[in-house]
Amino acid sequence: MKRAAAVAVLAATLLTGCGVRPSGVITGGPAPRASGGWVRLYFLKDGTLTPVLRRADPGTRPAQTLGLLLAGPAADERADGYTTDVPADLGPVGVQAGELAATVTVAGDPVALSATAAGQIACTVVDAVSADPKTRPRFTVTLTGTGRSRGPERCPG
Repeated sequence: MKRAAAVAVLAATLLTGCGVRPSGVITGGPAPRASGGWVRLYFLKDGTLTPVLRRADPGTRPAQTLGLLLAGPAADERADGYTTDVPADLGPVGVQAGELAATVTVAGDPVALSATAAGQIACTVVDAVSADPKTRPRFTVTLTGTGRSRGPERCPG
């Protein structure tokens, strides 16, 4: 008898579900940014700007994120085919960010950078400082160093 009662309770539970009623699609807002221990760096894969998530301290500042970019792809990323056009000797870097623009100060000549390298830097900075994905296409990055400047640049992706 106890077994029959247990089966009846189990059947009733399964048939009634969890009490959550069906609904339409509910949007939860924009996708999360790389944060909380992750940063997004832009490297090249097959010649295309490609984001790579890299573990970092939760409080990593934009200049530190660019330092990771300047260090280039990690060994496992290189093994997966990621490369970079950003010269490692471009640092140290500084980042001053506003709502829709950032200025990146580099140790080298920003005008000598390839368009691809400038794009890698711009995309990495935009992801590091822009909290609103809606502003991403309008966000600009100006590169300065050695008395010269380049930009404003936009993330081409």
